[in-house]
Amino acid sequence: MSKQDGYERVEFSSVSELRDWLLANHEQDDGVWLVTHKAHTERYVSREDVLDELLSFGWIDGRRMVLDEDKTMQLVSPRRTQHWAKSYKERVSKLTDEGRMHEAGLRSVEKGKRSGMWSFMDDVDALIVPEDLRAALVQSAALERFEALSPSHRRNVLRWIKLAKRSETRAGRIERAAETTARGERIPQL
Repeated sequence: MSKQDGYERVEFSSVSELRDWLLANHEQDDGVWLVTHKAHTERYVSREDVLDELLSFGWIDGRRMVLDEDKTMQLVSPRRTQHWAKSYKERVSKLTDEGRMHEAGLRSVEKGKRSGMWSFMDDVDALIVPEDLRAALVQSAALERFEALSPSHRRNVLRWIKLAKRSETRAGRIERAAETTARGERIPQL
Protein backbone atom coordinates (compact mmCIF):
# COMPACT_ATOMS: atom_id res chain seq x y z
CA MET A 1 0.00 0.00 0.00
CA SER A 2 1.29 3.42 -0.93
CA LYS A 3 0.07 7.00 -0.68
CA GLN A 4 -0.81 9.57 -3.36
CA ASP A 5 -2.24 13.01 -2.64
CA GLY A 6 -2.38 11.99 1.01
CA TYR A 7 -4.61 9.00 0.29
CA GLU A 8 -3.58 5.42 0.84
CA ARG A 9 -3.66 3.08 -2.14
CA VAL A 10 -5.49 -0.21 -1.69
CA GLU A 11 -5.09 -2.81 -4.42
CA PHE A 12 -7.19 -5.93 -4.75
CA SER A 13 -7.93 -8.54 -7.39
CA SER A 14 -11.25 -10.08 -6.35
CA VAL A 15 -14.61 -9.05 -4.95
CA SER A 16 -13.92 -11.11 -1.83
CA GLU A 17 -10.63 -9.23 -1.22
CA LEU A 18 -12.47 -5.91 -1.53
CA ARG A 19 -15.25 -7.09 0.79
CA ASP A 20 -12.69 -8.30 3.35
CA TRP A 21 -10.94 -4.91 3.21
CA LEU A 22 -14.27 -3.08 3.67
CA LEU A 23 -15.21 -5.37 6.58
CA ALA A 24 -11.99 -4.39 8.32
CA ASN A 25 -11.89 -0.70 7.30
CA HIS A 26 -15.40 0.59 6.58
CA GLU A 27 -15.49 2.72 9.74
CA GLN A 28 -12.44 4.80 8.84
CA ASP A 29 -13.04 8.47 8.02
CA ASP A 30 -10.52 8.84 5.22
CA GLY A 31 -10.99 7.87 1.62
CA VAL A 32 -8.53 5.68 -0.29
CA TRP A 33 -7.38 5.18 -3.85
CA LEU A 34 -8.88 1.85 -4.85
CA VAL A 35 -6.57 0.26 -7.42
CA THR A 36 -8.29 -2.12 -9.83
CA HIS A 37 -7.08 -4.14 -12.77
CA LYS A 38 -8.38 -3.58 -16.30
CA ALA A 39 -10.56 -6.07 -18.15
CA HIS A 40 -7.69 -7.54 -20.20
CA THR A 41 -5.95 -8.78 -17.05
CA GLU A 42 -6.64 -11.95 -15.06
CA ARG A 43 -7.25 -9.90 -11.91
CA TYR A 44 -10.16 -7.83 -13.31
CA VAL A 45 -13.10 -6.85 -11.08
CA SER A 46 -15.90 -4.92 -12.80
CA ARG A 47 -16.89 -1.37 -11.87
CA GLU A 48 -20.37 -2.69 -11.09
CA ASP A 49 -19.02 -5.22 -8.59
CA VAL A 50 -16.85 -2.55 -6.97
CA LEU A 51 -19.79 -0.15 -6.70
CA ASP A 52 -22.03 -2.83 -5.19
CA GLU A 53 -19.47 -3.54 -2.47
CA LEU A 54 -18.92 0.15 -1.75
CA LEU A 55 -22.64 0.83 -1.43
CA SER A 56 -23.07 -2.23 0.78
CA PHE A 57 -20.78 -0.61 3.33
CA GLY A 58 -21.98 2.99 3.01
CA TRP A 59 -19.12 4.15 0.79
CA ILE A 60 -19.25 6.11 -2.45
CA ASP A 61 -17.16 6.13 -5.60
CA GLY A 62 -15.42 9.25 -6.82
CA ARG A 63 -12.79 10.45 -9.24
CA ARG A 64 -11.30 7.74 -11.45
CA MET A 65 -7.99 7.82 -13.31
CA VAL A 66 -5.73 5.59 -15.36
CA LEU A 67 -2.75 4.38 -13.39
CA ASP A 68 -0.97 2.42 -16.13
CA GLU A 69 -1.80 0.10 -19.02
CA ASP A 70 -3.10 -2.58 -16.66
CA LYS A 71 -4.63 -0.62 -13.78
CA THR A 72 -6.94 2.23 -12.88
CA MET A 73 -7.51 3.82 -9.52
CA GLN A 74 -10.57 5.46 -8.09
CA LEU A 75 -10.94 7.68 -5.06
CA VAL A 76 -13.53 6.13 -2.75
CA SER A 77 -14.69 7.25 0.68
CA PRO A 78 -17.38 6.84 3.29
CA ARG A 79 -20.58 8.55 2.13
CA ARG A 80 -21.18 11.80 3.95
CA THR A 81 -24.08 14.06 2.95
CA GLN A 82 -24.22 13.56 -0.82
CA HIS A 83 -27.53 13.15 -2.58
CA TRP A 84 -28.49 9.67 -3.74
CA ALA A 85 -28.73 9.09 -7.49
CA LYS A 86 -31.58 6.94 -8.76
CA SER A 87 -29.15 4.31 -10.04
CA TYR A 88 -27.55 4.03 -6.58
CA LYS A 89 -30.95 3.72 -4.89
CA GLU A 90 -31.86 0.95 -7.34
CA ARG A 91 -28.59 -0.83 -6.55
CA VAL A 92 -29.23 -0.54 -2.81
CA SER A 93 -32.68 -2.05 -3.30
CA LYS A 94 -31.19 -4.98 -5.22
CA LEU A 95 -28.43 -5.48 -2.65
CA THR A 96 -30.98 -5.37 0.18
CA ASP A 97 -33.17 -7.95 -1.56
CA GLU A 98 -30.09 -10.16 -1.98
CA GLY A 99 -29.15 -9.76 1.71
CA ARG A 100 -25.81 -8.17 0.80
CA MET A 101 -26.17 -4.85 2.63
CA HIS A 102 -23.87 -4.49 5.64
CA GLU A 103 -25.18 -2.70 8.73
CA ALA A 104 -22.98 0.30 7.87
CA GLY A 105 -24.57 0.56 4.43
CA LEU A 106 -28.07 0.36 5.91
CA ARG A 107 -27.16 3.14 8.37
CA SER A 108 -25.97 5.29 5.45
CA VAL A 109 -29.30 4.79 3.68
CA GLU A 110 -31.27 5.68 6.81
CA LYS A 111 -29.12 8.78 7.33
CA GLY A 112 -29.83 9.82 3.74
CA LYS A 113 -33.55 9.35 4.24
CA ARG A 114 -33.58 11.36 7.49
CA SER A 115 -31.57 14.22 5.96
CA GLY A 116 -33.64 14.38 2.77
CA MET A 117 -30.64 13.47 0.59
CA TRP A 118 -32.24 10.13 -0.37
CA SER A 119 -35.03 11.91 -2.27
CA PHE A 120 -33.28 15.22 -3.04
CA MET A 121 -32.81 14.40 -6.74
CA ASP A 122 -36.13 12.61 -7.36
CA ASP A 123 -37.43 15.49 -9.50
CA VAL A 124 -34.20 15.51 -11.52
CA ASP A 125 -34.31 11.75 -12.01
CA ALA A 126 -37.93 12.11 -13.18
CA LEU A 127 -36.78 14.83 -15.64
CA ILE A 128 -39.19 17.40 -14.17
CA VAL A 129 -38.31 20.83 -15.54
CA PRO A 130 -38.59 23.44 -12.76
CA GLU A 131 -40.84 26.42 -13.46
CA ASP A 132 -38.01 28.98 -13.59
CA LEU A 133 -36.13 26.96 -16.20
CA ARG A 134 -39.34 26.27 -18.14
CA ALA A 135 -40.12 30.01 -18.24
CA ALA A 136 -36.61 30.82 -19.51
CA LEU A 137 -36.83 28.09 -22.17
CA VAL A 138 -40.23 29.36 -23.31
CA GLN A 139 -38.91 32.96 -23.37
CA SER A 140 -35.99 31.79 -25.52
CA ALA A 141 -38.21 29.63 -27.75
CA ALA A 142 -36.07 26.67 -26.71
CA LEU A 143 -38.44 24.41 -24.76
CA GLU A 144 -38.99 21.97 -27.63
CA ARG A 145 -35.26 21.75 -28.30
CA PHE A 146 -34.58 21.11 -24.61
CA GLU A 147 -37.22 18.38 -24.48
CA ALA A 148 -35.65 16.76 -27.57
CA LEU A 149 -32.28 16.37 -25.84
CA SER A 150 -31.36 12.91 -24.61
CA PRO A 151 -32.64 12.07 -21.12
CA SER A 152 -29.08 11.80 -19.79
CA HIS A 153 -28.19 15.26 -21.07
CA ARG A 154 -31.37 16.83 -19.66
CA ARG A 155 -30.71 15.09 -16.32
CA ASN A 156 -27.19 16.54 -16.19
CA VAL A 157 -28.48 20.05 -16.93
CA LEU A 158 -31.26 19.74 -14.34
CA ARG A 159 -28.77 18.43 -11.75
CA TRP A 160 -26.35 21.28 -12.54
CA ILE A 161 -29.11 23.83 -11.99
CA LYS A 162 -30.43 22.16 -8.83
CA LEU A 163 -27.00 22.01 -7.21
CA ALA A 164 -26.46 25.78 -7.46
CA LYS A 165 -25.97 27.00 -3.90
CA ARG A 166 -26.90 30.66 -4.44
CA SER A 167 -29.95 32.06 -6.22
CA GLU A 168 -27.66 34.19 -8.42
CA THR A 169 -25.77 31.09 -9.50
CA ARG A 170 -29.01 29.26 -10.24
CA ALA A 171 -30.31 32.19 -12.32
CA GLY A 172 -27.05 32.31 -14.29
CA ARG A 173 -27.15 28.59 -14.98
CA ILE A 174 -30.77 28.81 -16.13
CA GLU A 175 -29.92 31.70 -18.44
CA ARG A 176 -26.95 29.80 -19.90
CA ALA A 177 -29.04 26.64 -20.39
CA ALA A 178 -31.82 28.56 -22.17
CA GLU A 179 -29.47 30.57 -24.39
CA THR A 180 -27.32 27.58 -25.31
CA THR A 181 -30.35 25.44 -26.10
CA ALA A 182 -31.93 28.25 -28.16
CA ARG A 183 -28.78 28.34 -30.33
CA GLY A 184 -29.11 24.61 -30.91
CA GLU A 185 -26.01 23.89 -28.86
CA ARG A 186 -25.59 21.54 -25.95
CA ILE A 187 -24.14 22.48 -22.61
CA PRO A 188 -21.04 20.33 -22.15
CA GLN A 189 -21.60 17.38 -19.84
CA LEU A 190 -21.04 18.70 -16.38
